[in-house]
Amino acid sequence: MRTCFFLMAMACLSIMPNRVVAQGPGWTVVSEVTEVVTVSSGGLNVRLTPDLTGCESQSGYGQHHASIYPDHHGINLFQSNLLAAMISGKKVTLYFTDNKCRVSEMRIFK
Repeated sequence: MRTCFFLMAMACLSIMPNRVVAQGPGWTVVSEVTEVVTVSSGGLNVRLTPDLTGCESQSGYGQHHASIYPDHHGINLFQSNLLAAMISGKKVTLYFTDNKCRVSEMRIFK
């Protein structure tokens, strides 16, 4: 009976979508960049796979987008590095300074 319950639980977990819950401060899991948005304020929003949840992104892009605000000193570097990672298929991690997915640092992996 325990084995049957365990197998059913594992089957249910295996079909659930992969999501990274917005927890900050701290690093995300190693992820793929799936979307980069330049918003009207001059900031950037970024979407990753696995999806983020619980973010408060700038310009109303919703809970799946992390934000780099226009006052960040490295915003131009973020934009070029995010686009390079997206185009090349490289994996990244983002560092959130708060629980709203405000990005301050980024790592790119081979």
